[in-house]
Amino acid sequence: MEELFFCGTKQHALDSQCRVSLPAEWRQPEGETRLILFPGEDSSYLLFPFEVFQDFMKNARRASFSNPAAQRALARLGARTRDCRTDKQGRIKLDRPMLDRIGVENQLCMVGAWTHIRICSPETWEKIENGEAEENNFDMLQSMSGGSSELMRFMQEKLGL
Repeated sequence: MEELFFCGTKQHALDSQCRVSLPAEWRQPEGETRLILFPGEDSSYLLFPFEVFQDFMKNARRASFSNPAAQRALARLGARTRDCRTDKQGRIKLDRPMLDRIGVENQLCMVGAWTHIRICSPETWEKIENGEAEENNFDMLQSMSGGSSELMRFMQEKLGL
């Protein structure tokens, strides 16, 4: 199975059943695409591919058996997490109460963040996109890449990041 990655920004309307189409390039080429919806920061949710979530689950199993605090943290996270699978039209269903918590009414913004998809209202994304200093973004990307990548130099020189 091909590993998914996500880039770009998409605005979509929700249908009357709180379903939204996942862009074709963000889905598995064949069969259903399974994503796990986690609460995020800045009034958003994060959709991770199920394969990424499995790594988290392995670590959570080790910690939760003997640690009551870990059990409580996982219960709180589990209560706010959803398993999202695409239907035959490539749509995922979202819960209305969850959408209300992040200020999404009829339109939502899906932002590709390479390893996951960020879901928020268009207004929230505009505030995030316009409110962060670009230097902070570049510093974070540079630390993730080890600081010596050709891609990082290109991004700094050509793209102004």
